[in-house]
Amino acid sequence: MIAINLATSFLIATTIWTILILWVLHKYFVKPYIKLQRFKKYKGGLFLYRPIIGILRETKEDGIIHGDSAYNIKRRVGEDPSLRFVATTFLDKVQLQLYDPELVKQFLNKDTVTTAKYNDIFPKLSDFLMNGLVFTQGEHWKRQRKLLSQVFHFDYMNSSLPTIRATTKEWIEKNCKNSSASTPVNVSKELKMFTSTVLWRIFFGEDRFDQTQNAHKTVELILGNIKTSRDLAISIWNILFGPKFFKLGLRSIDRKFNREKKEIKRLFYSKFDQLRAEYNERCKNGAVAQEPAKFKNLIELLLEQPEGLPDIEIISQIFTFFLAGTDTTSELLTISHYFLGTHPEIQTKLREEILAQIGKTEEITYDHISKLEYLNAFIKEALRVGGPVPMAGLRVATKDFMLGDIEIEKGTFLQGTLAGAAHSSKYFSEPEKFRPERWIEKTDRGTVETSTHLPFSAGARRCIGEQLALIESKVMLCELIRQFNIELKTPFDLKMRVGIVYHAEPDVHVIYTPFS
Repeated sequence: MIAINLATSFLIATTIWTILILWVLHKYFVKPYIKLQRFKKYKGGLFLYRPIIGILRETKEDGIIHGDSAYNIKRRVGEDPSLRFVATTFLDKVQLQLYDPELVKQFLNKDTVTTAKYNDIFPKLSDFLMNGLVFTQGEHWKRQRKLLSQVFHFDYMNSSLPTIRATTKEWIEKNCKNSSASTPVNVSKELKMFTSTVLWRIFFGEDRFDQTQNAHKTVELILGNIKTSRDLAISIWNILFGPKFFKLGLRSIDRKFNREKKEIKRLFYSKFDQLRAEYNERCKNGAVAQEPAKFKNLIELLLEQPEGLPDIEIISQIFTFFLAGTDTTSELLTISHYFLGTHPEIQTKLREEILAQIGKTEEITYDHISKLEYLNAFIKEALRVGGPVPMAGLRVATKDFMLGDIEIEKGTFLQGTLAGAAHSSKYFSEPEKFRPERWIEKTDRGTVETSTHLPFSAGARRCIGEQLALIESKVMLCELIRQFNIELKTPFDLKMRVGIVYHAEPDVHVIYTPFS
């Protein structure tokens, strides 16, 4: 009897395990493979059957193996300039990585209607990201975007120019005056202090986030924690078990990540309490009512909302704009330094234009920077070759729809590859070369067709801080180029990797030599 019961129990257990294995095989191996086949009827596709993980980790692996996180993007368009999309598998569905600029633009222009952010991979590791403008969805996102647009408009950005100029001069005085071959400036590090200081002065009415001597460490803590969260997000642990796994603290990296999250949460709640107390005190004393009419800064705008925004939503916006406003612009300026140092003839040409249009000491105005044709071309080329955002965020289709001639089923993952067209010979002659003149000559197809150059994305979710980033970058570059010769500390072997954004590694060190 016991033998029969054991045999029966073993048979039941074996049956259950067999059914479970067959279910997993069907769900994650067979079903996605079958779904992938239907995309083969569309021209211009590349098909990669990679069960479960797809090409999710490709950018990180490319950075480690090839020294360039966009290696495979560039390789694919190099081998096939007419590539329209890459179809692969991810979890139990199909993922389309879009390369054709018209498909990318159509996708970005309709993404809030037909798709939703796929937030299971990255932002769930941060409460602040989940509740900030970048990752909120639907009506919640629309309300936030409408509210924040009151700050992110041209007149407000233009009125911020004196603050940007003053911060630029302070940065130059602190970092450039004593620069030499023996004491080069780590611009990868120091420019983050510049962009974060500009951000806090404009949007929060403060000198900087951390007024102590630990400001560098505070910025590094925040940016480093977000980079770690991205690495955890694309790990097999997150794919199999979700973000709750990391809260268990089973590994040293998870425990360190959790400690940093706790400290960052304390920092931002403390900062918010301080900003709110200062604002309430000004209101109580009648100072706000007596102030001359002016644009509200971001913290004033958020605190004055009649419906009374919850603390987490206000703090999430503070965190989101601190993160986005610090890292993307500083990396654009850093890669610009690399191109200036490796192309002295371009640096000379820029200097000639800046001195001719502005002079050595005249205050830089918006009218000045808008008319600097070669500087504008230089920025566009820097964004094309080494822009901080090579791919748009991963989204999932919320309903069936047509993307060009391609039928997209509900549940399909989609991602726009912004760097695809930027490195395709179909749109740019000798795309591997850094040549700002192409944007003035306009003989390349990509310099004429607006869909091929989307460094700030497109559609409803186009980067809200675009104008601020461009003004900051142009003012800083104008001041530096007209005052100093910019030289890289050598030897330097450039690697381009994705952390929070696409950025230069190792840190770029620069020698500033003043002109008499």
